[in-house]
Amino acid sequence: MEKLSGRLYAETAYDWANVGAAVTEAGVVLIDCPVRPTDSLHWQGEVRGLSPLGIRYLIATDYHGDHTTGSSFIEDEVTFIAPQYVFEDISKGDNTFSKEIFVKTLEDRGFSEEARQIAEAAVPPPQVCFEDSMILHLEPLTFEVRRMGGHSPATSSVFIPEEGVIFASDIVINEPCPGLRDANLKEWIEALTFIEGLSPDRVVPGHGAICGMDEVRGLREYLAEVLGMMKEMARAGRSRGEAAADPSFERFFWTDTTRGDYWIQQRKDTFRSGLERVYDEARRSLDS
Repeated sequence: MEKLSGRLYAETAYDWANVGAAVTEAGVVLIDCPVRPTDSLHWQGEVRGLSPLGIRYLIATDYHGDHTTGSSFIEDEVTFIAPQYVFEDISKGDNTFSKEIFVKTLEDRGFSEEARQIAEAAVPPPQVCFEDSMILHLEPLTFEVRRMGGHSPATSSVFIPEEGVIFASDIVINEPCPGLRDANLKEWIEALTFIEGLSPDRVVPGHGAICGMDEVRGLREYLAEVLGMMKEMARAGRSRGEAAADPSFERFFWTDTTRGDYWIQQRKDTFRSGLERVYDEARRSLDS
């Protein structure tokens, strides 16, 4: 656990998404929660004692399973806050696709009991939702929660101006090959530009090491390059399938090979489907 300021903490070492915690006079606020049950319980144990009131709030920043699955294992009674998209996604049923990714990957790695726990646990819906933004005042901190989209329609950031820290969720991914399967790159680039305008002192990305403006700019340039390449292919008359399979995109692909065969194949599949989605976006921009 890294202490970011007098009242803010983050952990980047758990499997899948990064998580954060803020200490207020109303108790501890969790910003996302680890996927694995053991990680979730460990994280709660780390931060619960930071306040005599324990953990009181959970903010989920996306509907993707790496931001929602861990909410199944929160032991304290919390107020669960998330974009309305998260409520709608969880309300569809069992969040099956998101769970399958973690269940199969953990089984591949020999963590069958944790895989079973995830498969069987219900993901609770959030109690408080917002469409575009909300401000949470918990003395002495202000939580400016903004749905910015880009990575997915739900992706949201949490900016705490008193501390100069933004928990950027998957708007900022500080590792190769950000996921594109639900992406809108124009929105994503705009979201990164917005964060650059805030100029926070520290950025907690959705994945990867805690970073700053250099990494934010680097991701913006990366996404602009991918979108620009796809526009050129669409302009040249390439089909959706041809463009997504073009070898020039191979240099953008990366995956964590320690997570097993299922994870590797899943990442390959979603990288391809993500490129197809970018093609559709590029085609629309040329036709408009």
